[in-house]
Amino acid sequence: MKNISIILLLVGVSSAVFSQTNKDYLAWSSTRRLTVNDFEIKTETVKNHPSFAHFVITYNVKGFDFMAKNFNKKISNYMIKSASWIDTSYNVSTSLKYQQTLFDMAEVYTRRFRKELRENRKKIAFGTDFIDKMNSDIMDEFTKRRLVYDSETKFGSDALAQKRWEIDIQMELDTLKEFSDELTSKQ
Repeated sequence: MKNISIILLLVGVSSAVFSQTNKDYLAWSSTRRLTVNDFEIKTETVKNHPSFAHFVITYNVKGFDFMAKNFNKKISNYMIKSASWIDTSYNVSTSLKYQQTLFDMAEVYTRRFRKELRENRKKIAFGTDFIDKMNSDIMDEFTKRRLVYDSETKFGSDALAQKRWEIDIQMELDTLKEFSDELTSKQ
């Protein structure tokens, strides 16, 4: 009886930890835009930048997943709310547009990852180690592009450059729409 109690306690603890983690992760959505409340850390002092959001692309692919038709549910794009901050004394709308564009850009790379995984699905039968390299390469591309975006838009403060980036990112999202997780959610 004591062993059963310990097992139930461990299951309860792991479920509680998992649910807390999920509350901290905000999934990307084409219909929901970022708000000030999505940033758990609020400040009123501009340091180097008036906002920062931590994005993560997660994946969960196993050995028999090569038989799956669609990898969209296996790869996700999140903002980690507890690791993201915004200066509420600065131009909040500019910060939100800037961070939303970064979140959208992360979704572009998430969709590219899904596409690349689908194109290489047969390799999964021989192991999933190549997926780590694929993820690393995708994240490197995202990071390099983010630096260009930051420079060209001056972290979102150049309104004209910001608008051009928003349009370009939206076009890329539209081009990769078949790799949207939202598309598979509706089916």
